Formats: sequence, structure tokens, C-alpha cells
Amino acid sequence: MGFHFQYRGSYRGACRAWHLNTRLKERLSMAFGHDEIDKYAKASRFYSFDPRVKLASTIMFVIAVALLRDIAILFWALLFIVLLIEVSGVPLLHIAENYAIVFPFILFAALTMLFTSGPESALAIAMRITTSVLALLLMIATTPFFDTLRALRWFKVPPLICNLVMFTYRFIFVLLDEMGRMRLARKSRGFTGGRSLLDKEAFKTISYTIGMVFVRSNVRAGKIYDALLSRGYSGEIKTLTLLKVRARDAVMGLLYVSLSAYLIASQLGVVPWTS
Repeated sequence: MGFHFQYRGSYRGACRAWHLNTRLKERLSMAFGHDEIDKYAKASRFYSFDPRVKLASTIMFVIAVALLRDIAILFWALLFIVLLIEVSGVPLLHIAENYAIVFPFILFAALTMLFTSGPESALAIAMRITTSVLALLLMIATTPFFDTLRALRWFKVPPLICNLVMFTYRFIFVLLDEMGRMRLARKSRGFTGGRSLLDKEAFKTISYTIGMVFVRSNVRAGKIYDALLSRGYSGEIKTLTLLKVRARDAVMGLLYVSLSAYLIASQLGVVPWTS
């Protein structure tokens, strides 16, 4: 995050300075209040699975869920994803925190259906969206972000779109970092905020903060882009992960395909389903 302590002396002193630098970065990250969405990817049991298989399987499953209408069938689809999340080893709190971001939109859709089509339709749409969101969160939380982008490129997604996703995701944290730094600087100078949003000083502070955040973020964005160019960035996303489909990847893909096909067949009445 740009905070470094340099120490010239003994090896023990250098190690102590390194640990101090690491702890400061962690505390500042906690103070700024944000974590990357793939924070627990490497600790997940699905980390080493091929990202192309996870991406294709998840998209296919989400499409299948979008076609479901029966609440009993949707329940089993939701249960399947919840079990996979439990098996993956990703902390449930991490999933819940990210799910909470989209929950207001799910609630709004459910309430809209409640007043227009009844409680059964409201419950069905809430379960469809919840299952789809959890499936996507599972895929993202168990796959490093750049591996996901590389899988998108393998599926011939235009590089412009992948680069836009990459820079948008990165610059979100740049903005949050700058806001956190400025908030920390204000507190260190004794700033306590305005009395209310109608206070003139509060408006002045908000306007200054917005302006400075964008100015400082633009400067940091330029430095990040220069750093990418100095490391050989050419517009293509490259990682050290070897993309190779193994037997376990095939099993995962087959599991998703089989379940998706069975759920759709049950919805269409092709196969018998007991509610």
C-alpha cells in the first residue's frame, strides 16, 4: 500500500522492520475496511480446479436456475450450492458479507413480485436470484481474480472487456484506499465532522473530499499503469497458473451438467419429481 520501513543494520533488525511493515499494512487495510473478493481463494478446496471448468459450469448452472419455476426444485438447487460452499472451505461470513451487498436488490424484486403476482412468485424469484448469486460468489471466491479473467479470454471474450473489468476492479480499491487515507488524515487532525448534512461546513468537507479523492486517485492510477507497462503489460492477461483439465475437473463439470439437466427436465415434466 506504499508504506515501507527501511532498515540498515543486522539481519535481526531487518526481520523486525519487515514484520513491522507487514503488520502496518494489515492494520491499514483493516482500517480502510475492505477485502478483495478472492481473499480466501488459495485456502479453498476448489482453488486448484481449472478456472475454465468452474466458469463454464457456473454459467450453465445459473442459466438452468433462471429457467426454474417450481419452488421445490429451486430449493434443491439452492441446497446444492449451499453444500458446495460448505465443502469449499470459504468462510461463510465472507460469502454472507458479499451476499448482503445484493440482498436489497433481491428484496426489491421479491416485493415487486409479491404485490403483482403473489407470495409464491415472490418466493420463487428470491430463491432464483439467491441461488444464482451464491453460485457466482462460490466461483469467484474460490478462483483468483486474474485466473477468472484468463478463463474469460480463453472463451474468446474480447480483451477490451476483460481489461475494463480488471481496471475497474483494481481502481475500486484505489478509490477506497484514497478515501481511507484522507479519513485517517482528518481524524489525526482532530476533525469530528459537521453537525448534520444540512451544515455548511459538512457540505464543504464533502465537496473537498470528493474532489481530492478523484485527483489523488487519478495520480495513483497513472502510476499503476506505468508500473504495468514497466513489467511488460501488453493488454493480454497472463498468469502462472497452468490451464489443464484433470479428472477432478471433469467430475465437477459432469456434476454441474447432470444436475442442471435434471433440474430442467424436472421443471419440464420430462422426468418425475416428488415435491
